[in-house]
Amino acid sequence: PFFAESGQFAFTVGGCAAPTAACAGSVGPFDFGLNVSNGFPIFTQQPDPATFAGTIQSQNLNFKQGRVQQFNVNVEQELPGSVVLTLGYAGSRSHHILVDGSNLNVSSPIACFATIPDPATPGGTLPNPVFDPNYHLGCGIPAAPFGPFTTIANINDRGDARYDSLQVKAETKNIRHGLYVLLGYTYARNFDNGFNDGLGSSTGVTYFPLPGTTRADWGLSQIQLNHNFTASVLYDLPFGKGKRFGSSWNSGLDAVLGNWQINVIEKITSGFPVFVIASNNSSGVNLTNNGNNFSRPDQICSAQADSPTLSKWFNTQCFVDPASGQLGSSPRAPVYGPDFVNTDFSIIKRIPLSFREGTDLDFRAEFFNLFNHAQFGLPGGDADSATNFGVITNTVNNPRLVQFALKLRF
Repeated sequence: PFFAESGQFAFTVGGCAAPTAACAGSVGPFDFGLNVSNGFPIFTQQPDPATFAGTIQSQNLNFKQGRVQQFNVNVEQELPGSVVLTLGYAGSRSHHILVDGSNLNVSSPIACFATIPDPATPGGTLPNPVFDPNYHLGCGIPAAPFGPFTTIANINDRGDARYDSLQVKAETKNIRHGLYVLLGYTYARNFDNGFNDGLGSSTGVTYFPLPGTTRADWGLSQIQLNHNFTASVLYDLPFGKGKRFGSSWNSGLDAVLGNWQINVIEKITSGFPVFVIASNNSSGVNLTNNGNNFSRPDQICSAQADSPTLSKWFNTQCFVDPASGQLGSSPRAPVYGPDFVNTDFSIIKRIPLSFREGTDLDFRAEFFNLFNHAQFGLPGGDADSATNFGVITNTVNNPRLVQFALKLRF
């Protein structure tokens, strides 16, 4: 079964073809006033798929529901000093996850090579991970396999993912000294075969639906973080009546120097993966995914730089365009972006209100990104860009932000 849609965008305002176009916000309101008599093509008979030259939507008939398995094991031990230490493993396996936006109507590479350059051996070669001899017998025949159709947009269930992590947590609470500490660290590895969320998130270049490319698409997930550390500390300062220091203070001095609390949240993570592409696709394969037709470059050396800079975050010389008609050998995500370090700090003055028991007024001074640590976005990943490849041009998160607040507790 299939259906056909009819659309009419002949009436434009200010160069915009539709009220949802990006330019619509700058040209004022639209008044299309269209109906079926205004030029919409009318289907008088069922279209013939064999001669239909538009976009075909497809979904495999044996489409399976996604399956996610999650499992974990933890060992907990109390240490001296009322510290509870937890060690754990957490993992998941995902299969048959929905993947949308791939074009099935792709041609064979014009030229196929069973080997690729070996980065470790000058003049040496390695097996090409995207070479399938059973499929590539048709090399040199660039015609798309599904005839006249421009695009066959595919919805399928081929998404697979794997997550494994070592998790460490330490927690202590000392009421006597007014201290609470929570430390957490995770080392994780997260892989998938390139499924996207349908919202434009980048997965790099996937070689699906070319047969024999399942292993070539397997790579780091866009949410992969090797290291993730978080520390949260709450500390009631030991000054004021009933505290270690200042228990004999008069009410005036206690009102100024007593009942202070400081809070710190420290977050440190490693960088996200960078998906490297080659926008000048000369492979002869229309690898359309979410409207983009890219390939990957060849990777000829280890690209992670020892001393990265904003203008050259990784060694861009390690990526070169493949030979014409050849698919590039680089992994989808061969390098990592910048680390993330952030410190949030707050100091709180608690003022008991005498007119009602259990009522306090908190004055809070809060500092987000206390040390104004620059937090950079990902570098450009297009190997064919002369200006942005390997260059970081944006920041994420805010610079230092300070706010003050009063909070009534009753």
